[in-house]
Amino acid sequence: MHKYLIPILLLITLTGCTAVQSGSELVISKDAEEASVFKSVDSSDGGSDIVSDETVSLEPEEIVVYVCGAVINPGVYELSSNSRAGDAVTCAGGFSEDADINYVNLAAPISDGSKLFIPTVEEVKENCGYAGEASFGDSVQGNGLININTASVEELKTLPGVGDVTANKIVEYRQKNGNFKSIEDIMKVSGIKDKLFSKIKEKITTS
Repeated sequence: MHKYLIPILLLITLTGCTAVQSGSELVISKDAEEASVFKSVDSSDGGSDIVSDETVSLEPEEIVVYVCGAVINPGVYELSSNSRAGDAVTCAGGFSEDADINYVNLAAPISDGSKLFIPTVEEVKENCGYAGEASFGDSVQGNGLININTASVEELKTLPGVGDVTANKIVEYRQKNGNFKSIEDIMKVSGIKDKLFSKIKEKITTS
């Protein structure tokens, strides 16, 4: 009969969120949790003791999101993978005084590598002719994809490589020709070629 004596030492470092200023971006990060396990086995058959040092990494799933626009501290933030738009805004210090706090669906899920733009009240008024009745919550799906058939100019600008000119062209094309039937149809818009499409195809949807 073997007896096993297993003393386990767990060293877990839990660090709260810390903000680091890097250039013009504010970066918030959380240290990964680490556990070191030491195990000693005493064998009664006369064999020598075996001591193993196992390091187990307990890394929480995290996403990186760029929060910009009408927030107190625009920047890049690390959040847990189940975070919502409201969590990202909170990390960025909350809304600024001129923010349109009702424009963004704060309950909308956010995905890794996404850009969350908070417009001002004035910006929403200026773009209402292009945005129609779509809101952030309507145009950003539960999987984080941008609906190119309902997205406003500001929402389209959250896509990589899409600026004011291209975003306006997308909306103008949609108003003139109707909804896109497939994501590939967006390449019918002047200025959107294979290179740009390859950057945004994983981030857009038509439904």
